[in-house]
Amino acid sequence: MSRVLRGLGTGITYGVPLVAAALSLMPFVLLLVLSLEHRVLLSGNPLSWIPTEPTLGTYLEVLTASGFARWFYNSLVVSVAVTLLVLLLQSMAGYAFAKKDFPAREGIFISVLAGMMVPGAVVLIPTFLIARELQMLNTYAGLIVPPVAGPLGVFLLRQYIRSIPTEILYAARIDGAGEFAIYWRIILPLSAPALATLAIVTFMGQWQSLVWPLLVASDDAMKTLPVGLASFDAQFSRDYGVQMAGAFLSVLPLIVAFLFMQRYFVRGLTASAVKG
Repeated sequence: MSRVLRGLGTGITYGVPLVAAALSLMPFVLLLVLSLEHRVLLSGNPLSWIPTEPTLGTYLEVLTASGFARWFYNSLVVSVAVTLLVLLLQSMAGYAFAKKDFPAREGIFISVLAGMMVPGAVVLIPTFLIARELQMLNTYAGLIVPPVAGPLGVFLLRQYIRSIPTEILYAARIDGAGEFAIYWRIILPLSAPALATLAIVTFMGQWQSLVWPLLVASDDAMKTLPVGLASFDAQFSRDYGVQMAGAFLSVLPLIVAFLFMQRYFVRGLTASAVKG
């Protein structure tokens, strides 16, 4: 009886995650299948999980379509720039809140956390008006600078950096290390899992961001991929194969980034949840 129960427990332990993973992958598999179908075959046949006549012509159409390469480049530049700035600035803030003593530290940190409760839509119009007054519309600065300010990374890194023994910092100061050297050579390397987690979350959020780029970038040359794909879908409204190919190319960088950094992502989330 005990063997049966253990076998049942093992089956549930491994079976449930496998089923959940399969269900999660189904939309991506279907997206890939539809992107390989020709327009006529896709409209004339019922839905199939196996391409009847696979073709890469849909991807060729996407890559040669007007504006797609520019939109992809803009999204890459904006996402990478925002991610790097967030890692730099918010790690500095997290280090200060975790290891430095200054007046009203806890009160300031609570006010930063309060920003997590404010919906983004509330500050959307004021941020747009500020960007317009600073002549940041249709510029990379307008796309990059506003998203850098956010409380999530400050909270995540502050919780992680607090787990780093303070004695290490004292020893570094005795050896003559300055504050920036301690931050750059000790804090950042030891905070790699949390930084990787923040990098993935920030990059994915910026890559998929639609509302802010839609407001600040009206020029076709400054549109990001989500904004460009909206007009792209209107251009190919009846060619679902081309639409699916464009959608698959847009999510491919996110899949690749997560596959390379998933180990650090899980470690960072787990450590930040249990340490503090």
